[in-house]
Amino acid sequence: MSVGEGPNKPARDGEGDREDVAVLVAAIDTSSLASLVVETASRFARRAWPHAQLHLVHVFRTARFDRRAQAGVKTDELLADARAYLEHYVRMARRLFPGEVSGHLVQGDPAGEIIERAQSLAADWLMLGTKDPQGLERLLLGSVAEKVAKAAPCSVMIVRKKRRPYVKLT
Repeated sequence: MSVGEGPNKPARDGEGDREDVAVLVAAIDTSSLASLVVETASRFARRAWPHAQLHLVHVFRTARFDRRAQAGVKTDELLADARAYLEHYVRMARRLFPGEVSGHLVQGDPAGEIIERAQSLAADWLMLGTKDPQGLERLLLGSVAEKVAKAAPCSVMIVRKKRRPYVKLT
């Protein structure tokens, strides 16, 4: 079965037993939501399709203003850290999901790279987290999740932490 075939897509000759393959892309960043995104994507894939493919995408931002100043740290070292970070989540996904799991480290603008990767993998579902930026951050940078949801070539699931009401303890 090729990567581009998803649920309800006809299987190629000789592959009738795996016609229910779905391609799920989970985009992770360095926020605390990465674990929740991987857990949600793994659970969703495991329950929905027995032969799903799960692809984790981590985008290394290339613009200088995207990262805090790292005195004395070279880009190669930062890329190695990003690769190790992605590998950690790939291992986590493999523990949670018995199907095919792969990781993709890409460089550039997060929204554009996530959309491009979803297109190249012929994704059926795309999952990512959101921190809901507000104020100046939203004005200057916008929301990656919002940009992806508007331009994605497939269905998008936005994962967020559950908001709990404030309860004053007496």
